[in-house]
Amino acid sequence: MTSASDPRRPAARAAGWLALIGVALGVAVGLFSAGALTATGVTSADLPPLAAPTTEPSTTPTPTAAPTTEAPEDEAKPKPKLTPIPGNRVSPGQRFPIEGVIPTVDSGTVLQVQVKDGDGPWDDFPVTVAAQDGGRFKTEIYTSRTGERKFRVTDKASGDSTPEITVTIG
Repeated sequence: MTSASDPRRPAARAAGWLALIGVALGVAVGLFSAGALTATGVTSADLPPLAAPTTEPSTTPTPTAAPTTEAPEDEAKPKPKLTPIPGNRVSPGQRFPIEGVIPTVDSGTVLQVQVKDGDGPWDDFPVTVAAQDGGRFKTEIYTSRTGERKFRVTDKASGDSTPEITVTIG
């Protein structure tokens, strides 16, 4: 048995208090650091997944204009289109749609998203999309590289491409 005058008892009590204070300080510093990192955006927990989501074909029919007069053969062929994004500006890491049509491709054709920075060459972006009926396609992409970037979608087999759209990242 220990008596009240045992010299080990105050030391054990002091060690217990020091451990409790150390735990409280560790928790406080950890929470403060996690909050600071999250506020500055250094954490990777908020990044979207790398795989592009699969998309179902749109059930909304695309309105088409009926030809009223005969156009020359070159004007009668439907042309590839790429829909610009609203405002042409997104934040780094923000998803944005790549949607359009390459009328000359069959349903199921794998199309390649391409990117161009400045006057450089077109590079393959790490996203492909399958064409739906009529050559329509839709996917979402994101990039954290800032600046003005140009995007297009191409059928590598035929060489047909959409016109480019310019997106400012940042």
